[in-house]
Amino acid sequence: MGKKIVFTEDAKFAFLFFLSILLLVLVMAGINYFFLESPAANGEKDNQSTVVITQAKKEQAPQTNARQTVVSSVRDAIKKSNSSTAYIQINNVNKDSSEHKELKNIFEDETKKRKVGGVRKESTNSKKILRYIDESTPRDRTSDAAYIYFVDVSGILIPRFCVQIALKQHLQMVELTIKADSKTMSFNVPTYQSENIKNGVAEWYDIPLDKDTYKAVQAIMKAKKTVLSVSGMKGKKVSRDLTEDEVKAFRRVLDGYTALGGNLNFLQAK
Repeated sequence: MGKKIVFTEDAKFAFLFFLSILLLVLVMAGINYFFLESPAANGEKDNQSTVVITQAKKEQAPQTNARQTVVSSVRDAIKKSNSSTAYIQINNVNKDSSEHKELKNIFEDETKKRKVGGVRKESTNSKKILRYIDESTPRDRTSDAAYIYFVDVSGILIPRFCVQIALKQHLQMVELTIKADSKTMSFNVPTYQSENIKNGVAEWYDIPLDKDTYKAVQAIMKAKKTVLSVSGMKGKKVSRDLTEDEVKAFRRVLDGYTALGGNLNFLQAK
């Protein structure tokens, strides 16, 4: 028969003590796992939440303040009939927002009230097209003029450039030359329009404003003197100085175009 193992009282006590410690450790670990979150993880989450909330507030506040500033400055500029420096800011206002619609209505009301100089809205033969043109621009073809205007075609604003001349006989336009101070720009006239007027005939060249004509308009507005020359089929040429009223009209129409939501970015030279 094998020998029987006998535990002394001290051995039994040591074994039970060790077993109790082990059970206590396991119980504490279980409680910590199931019922408590890690302090480090909890601290990390708190920090992250604080950063996100603070950042959102910081970003939202400047955007709100900036939008209010733009709306306020544009509104004041329109009421005071200021130039395009303030008007162009309207492009920073959402076109679908109530502020943009308000500014558009203010602009139309204020320009109608002006006694000297201003952009007027006119109906055309088409019910879907409205024309915006400066007060100083001729409404017929009986006088010489160089000007820009824009049309509203179903909500789309399209700027246009036009040169017209009144003659006793046909010139048959083939080229335009604009000399703004020392800068000279020439444009071919592939096609033109004409009509009989009292004591003669009128010819005009009317096209959408493009990068080249927009560059010419900018040069005209900066120049102290601008000479416009129109050349004809048989080598004939007529020239004249652009008037101060014509130059001011360029500025007013561009102001009106941008104030109503028109964007000139596509005309910027790259």
